[in-house]
Amino acid sequence: MATERFSISMPAEVRDRIKKHAADAGLDVSTFLTIAAQAQMDQQDRVKRIFEPFERARAEAEEQAGTGIWAGDEVELTREEQAEVNTILGRPSRDEAAA
Repeated sequence: MATERFSISMPAEVRDRIKKHAADAGLDVSTFLTIAAQAQMDQQDRVKRIFEPFERARAEAEEQAGTGIWAGDEVELTREEQAEVNTILGRPSRDEAAA
């Protein structure tokens, strides 16, 4: 595979950290950055593969719903129901926040 050169811009502090880490790993900066970028891309590809079936199912469900709005999205909770949700989520209720 042919190699190609390109430049990137970054703050000096980041550049210096990269140089130090590359040296600590016994690598030149190009090799170090290439390995790091490949590792990041591999991780993103794995995450994408894992979540793809869920994303596809969500898109299909939205398409079936027609509007992409789920039943119940416009339901307003009573004060008691909202207080219960707040308790579950660890949020203070309006009364507690006002106190």
